[in-house]
Amino acid sequence: MSIRAIIAIAACAGTAAASINYDESIDGDLSNDRFSPTNFNLSTGVSNFTMDIVDSDNPTGDLDYFSVTIGAGLSIDSIVLTDSFNPAGGFDTIVFVGLEFGSQVSVDPAAPDPTPLAGFILTNPTLVGTDVLDELTDGGSSLGEGTYSFWVQQTGVDLTRISLGFNVVPAPGSAAALGCLGLLAMRRRR
Repeated sequence: MSIRAIIAIAACAGTAAASINYDESIDGDLSNDRFSPTNFNLSTGVSNFTMDIVDSDNPTGDLDYFSVTIGAGLSIDSIVLTDSFNPAGGFDTIVFVGLEFGSQVSVDPAAPDPTPLAGFILTNPTLVGTDVLDELTDGGSSLGEGTYSFWVQQTGVDLTRISLGFNVVPAPGSAAALGCLGLLAMRRRR
């Protein structure tokens, strides 16, 4: 195998190391402002976001807003609910997660109208391990280049913790996907 092929294969494999692991209990609270969500630029690989949500409909409660930006040639092919539980053992285990295309959430949580949302889910422990992308996009199988904003809330008085894993891959037909596939085919042929 040529040195060029080895470098190219390493570049394709090395992109997974650029993922984000954001945990509110360690990294701080996500934005409570729907017009200015905490923004993350996602690269190839799985990025995890863990949020602690409580009493969102109370003025002193917690709402979380974050957005993810996907660059050219990339797409999100799954969003997996990796955890959903009540750390105190209480009854509040359901969390609302809504998705809106763009860099902010236009829906007012005080007078919710889901019309602007692409989709939403109500999480619970039985959905852990489930890909929720279809529900968040109302049947879409991937999210390509662009910015997507998420609204996360829970109206119970007991804190609920959820984690979402975003899997970012080279978009089908992109130069990155075709290049990596070509390198793998070349390696396999030898």
